[in-house]
Amino acid sequence: MNQISAIRKFASIVAGEPVIIPRQRDCWSMCVADSKPRLILPPDPNVKDEEDKEFRKFFISLYPPARGFADVTISILHEIGHHFHREEYIFCDFDEYERAQGVDHFKLHCEMVATEWAIEWLKDSQNRRVAKAFEKEYFGY
Repeated sequence: MNQISAIRKFASIVAGEPVIIPRQRDCWSMCVADSKPRLILPPDPNVKDEEDKEFRKFFISLYPPARGFADVTISILHEIGHHFHREEYIFCDFDEYERAQGVDHFKLHCEMVATEWAIEWLKDSQNRRVAKAFEKEYFGY
């Protein structure tokens, strides 16, 4: 199984329904206009830019046990969190959203609810096993 297929399988398990992954790549995001989960991936999900590094640090500051999970895993969980909290994103202040950078961006309400959803998902021991199985499949070990 290739990495994109592994992501699709994991994201679908987490979402509880099939997740669509469009061919066109941009950055980690969830299309909130659709009722079906549509996960947008970066061109290479394994490349970590400064924002990815800041997000990981922020996520771990909120939930230290996440230190044991890969960046790709916490990013997928966060984006699935947006699917379950579409309204918070749809009704956010888009000017504020566009201006916010780094940690200020992560602290926006629409971002926090997605992160909190991801953390709650990870707190369940069975879910952690699912996440670790995904990582084993994704990284091929």
